[in-house]
Amino acid sequence: MGGLDKAGVIALLDGMAALLEFHGANPFKSRAFEAAARALAQVTEPLDMLAAAPGRLESIPGIGKSIGAFIREAVTTGRVEEYERLRADTPPGIFDLMSVPNLGPKKLRALYDHLGIKSLEELEAACRDGRVAALKGFGEKTAAKLLAGAEQVRKHSGKALLPVALAAATPLLEAVRACPGVLRADLAGSLRRRKEVIGDIDIVAAAESSETVMEIFRNHPSAAEVLVTGPTKTSIRLRNGMQADLRVVRDVEYPAALQYFTGSKEHNTQLRGRARRLGLRVNEYGVFRVDPNSKEEPREADRLPVKDERELYRLLSLAEIPPELREGMGELDAAAQGALPELVTMADYRGVLHCHSTWSDGTASIRDMALAARDIHGLEFIAICDHSEVAAYARGVKRGDIARQQAEIEALNADPALGGIRVLKSCECDVLPDGSLDYPNEILASMDLVVASIHSRFNMTGAEMTNRLLRAIENPYTSILGHISGRILLGREGYELDYEQVFRRAAECRTIIEINCDPHRLDLDWRLCRRAKELGVLFAVNPDAHSVEGLSNIQLGIWIARKGWLTKHDIVNCLPLPRFLQRMAAIRKHKGA
Repeated sequence: MGGLDKAGVIALLDGMAALLEFHGANPFKSRAFEAAARALAQVTEPLDMLAAAPGRLESIPGIGKSIGAFIREAVTTGRVEEYERLRADTPPGIFDLMSVPNLGPKKLRALYDHLGIKSLEELEAACRDGRVAALKGFGEKTAAKLLAGAEQVRKHSGKALLPVALAAATPLLEAVRACPGVLRADLAGSLRRRKEVIGDIDIVAAAESSETVMEIFRNHPSAAEVLVTGPTKTSIRLRNGMQADLRVVRDVEYPAALQYFTGSKEHNTQLRGRARRLGLRVNEYGVFRVDPNSKEEPREADRLPVKDERELYRLLSLAEIPPELREGMGELDAAAQGALPELVTMADYRGVLHCHSTWSDGTASIRDMALAARDIHGLEFIAICDHSEVAAYARGVKRGDIARQQAEIEALNADPALGGIRVLKSCECDVLPDGSLDYPNEILASMDLVVASIHSRFNMTGAEMTNRLLRAIENPYTSILGHISGRILLGREGYELDYEQVFRRAAECRTIIEINCDPHRLDLDWRLCRRAKELGVLFAVNPDAHSVEGLSNIQLGIWIARKGWLTKHDIVNCLPLPRFLQRMAAIRKHKGA
């Protein structure tokens, strides 16, 4: 099995700290794991290189010999025996309870010791009947918060963010593909369609025999339990709580099975309806020429040869529909009319915007971010958008320090060692409750572009929030409106606002709307992209990167842009640098700056 990446190791360190505290271990040991997680988050070197170099991990302040060995084991094997032993001694429901907001390990232990609570259901019942409120150190307000948190966790139980699900699915898929007798295999379901939140992992494989591949799948190191198994389907529960399903079919059935299990349900329903009108039947086993009025199952003799999904769609007089678009939202009509868009790809992406550095809450210097954007991602420009002054929680850049930061950027741009990429002066300027921007116009005017974002007062009414955003859009120095809804996936709903008004005003002012690539945001929601585009809005696909590793989030944003039917012509990051700068200047001129 492959090892854990940096995010996975940090999560494991935090999980170990929580388990130790729950089990009453020495508090210094628990705090040591917490400190190691924080220390590792600040390191910019690749984790696999750190783990491979003798003593390098231990040289990081906050990481000692034993925790260094813990990290190496996680990086090498993907699991740690010490953690697994402690986890085995913990009631399974405790892990769901650890996800409840406002319920730390000490409170959780008190609930376990005094009320015997060891599941979400038991916590909810105890909150409703008053037992939690009556417990010393809790009270009615805490009970109400815990009840709301438990309901939220239940709603999101078993679901994962797109990159988390992809990280869990990739080693499973690799193991299936490497299995003797497997002819081809792919991810399917919502993961293949690149939904922002994933419920189950679906894998479809074509094999000469299913017995061996099912055994390998059942016994994969990431499997926690087998839910159901048989000759055509096996379902397992993974250690991260997700369900993974493997379906094995004959190779002749594979294209139809892959299409069917990729979905979505709405897409497949529309596809079957089209097939019936053409005298065909499409199901998970193939495409068949049948009497449309017949209720009999199609015979093998009725099967039409189909070697891949492209041929399947062609039999229905359709262009092949990219998986990201298979949501039942007009893609069949577009495919029939030859009107599917040429969706944006990573190869079209030329410049990265909305990146943070150590000037605010980033973990890498401007220089390191620029070099990574150039050398790792092959980009032409990068905009450093550190937080503005009011964002004290994020070490926002004080007004008096802006000139020093800009001088550093100018020096970097003059350095031959940084050739091949241009660093742009920018900021992520807070939109204040009245819609004004945190920095005065004279500071904003000194920047190549400005990303304006809301980070506070999420509880405003829909009308108030809409007016707040409209005023920010109208500001002559607002180039891009950042993470428009404020949502946190699996954590916080977006605030209320009138998207139609916001899109129309953004188009009128030529203000660009961001698709924020942070996996917790992926905001603007892909379902809204087409309407914004229809109204004339342009987009920026921005990683909101706070580290070198965070630049990889660009791919997530590209997938969301593709789900939103966007092409490279809709996205300003796909412009070459001279045209991008012309676009930024044109926005200000249009708004009278």
